[in-house]
Amino acid sequence: GHILEATKASCNGGVFDTQPFLLPLCQVLEVIFRKGLNNAVHLAFGLTKRDYWSWVERTAQTSAGLKGTYKATVEAVASNQCVTTPQGRGRLFIRHALKSKCLHVPVETVVRLRCNDGIYDEDSIIGNEILGEIFLSLLYQCSHINFELKLENASFLDETWQLPIYQEYELVPCMDLGVYLGHVNGRAVVVKVEEGSVAAEDNKIEVGDVIDEAFGICINGWRRGRVSSLLRQKRGLPVSLKIIKGHYDNGCVYPGVVPLLQRLHLDVESLQEQFREVALAENQETSLINTQLGGQTVQYLGSVSVGGSGDVSQIEHAVTAVSNQNRQPVGVLLITGEIGVQTLLRTNKKMILNHSYTEISSCGRRNDMQDYFAYIAGDTSCTISSHFTCYVFRAASVDQSRDILLTLADGFHRTHWAV
Repeated sequence: GHILEATKASCNGGVFDTQPFLLPLCQVLEVIFRKGLNNAVHLAFGLTKRDYWSWVERTAQTSAGLKGTYKATVEAVASNQCVTTPQGRGRLFIRHALKSKCLHVPVETVVRLRCNDGIYDEDSIIGNEILGEIFLSLLYQCSHINFELKLENASFLDETWQLPIYQEYELVPCMDLGVYLGHVNGRAVVVKVEEGSVAAEDNKIEVGDVIDEAFGICINGWRRGRVSSLLRQKRGLPVSLKIIKGHYDNGCVYPGVVPLLQRLHLDVESLQEQFREVALAENQETSLINTQLGGQTVQYLGSVSVGGSGDVSQIEHAVTAVSNQNRQPVGVLLITGEIGVQTLLRTNKKMILNHSYTEISSCGRRNDMQDYFAYIAGDTSCTISSHFTCYVFRAASVDQSRDILLTLADGFHRTHWAV
């Protein structure tokens, strides 16, 4: 059932971390990888237990002729500093292999190449000849699904499959971020944010957040003081941070940070109440603005130059180019008026795009990414413009994407609409 849902999602643009079936799919895969695993290993000091990551890694190192993508995936997981346990590495491997379309490779070595070597009992799924073939056929299906997963969101896989919201920010150079950190189990947890500071702007960083990377360096496991030392060392440079948010968009505290907050003597219930109040206020504000302005809440992904032609045939390649840039999506309000289209930031209602219908030459979406949509506009009236840019957005649903494109198409009669 989960693979069928993933297949359908892939046809509509890909499988993303936010889709509800992904978590149970990964959990089931892990259960199968663990079922019947002979994990007892004799060492000089007695017995120890190993997880499935152990044989997955060994297979990549010892088996000849395996798919290069598989070996590269295993190497990437083995060298990742954000996971430190076999459980975390195994989980990251499953996610990585789904995205790289190579999760079937290690199972193939056991089921098809008969390289079990006592790894699995015969009453397991992977160790059983018939059940192993059935499982392998499902993994082959997975290799045809586009999993668009954010692999850097890995730091809590040691403890849980449940993923937090993961944000990337580049803050302006400053002498002081205005953030106070508490350190628990090697994690840098935000315990206070100074009002009016760079970090506090637009609630980018909040109490309960965890700093995962700073200046491209994973700080998971760092001792107290090293983060401050790094910030001093990089003073005067733009501050690039990757943040694990302490709560979801609905205000609920991310379960993975709850033990950390408790160790730091922060009131989890009080924090959750604050987050929920902010989330409720934002939802009400968005609803009010949408009603007043007739706009649609979407994500703006970025733009790309398409040269001297604004034809609809450019949209397919432009959407791919922008999505491959992996920019941080920006929440915006898209307003389609009588004479043109305006794009406003959700946070402060600042206008970031404004195009009249006379400048817009085409709009459309890809068949395989239907929640994404785009329009192409010239630097002047599209009939005389010599340079065109494609602006790419992502809607909350395929239906919303379609409705917006219909509205855009209605705004200018010469539009060629790709569906």
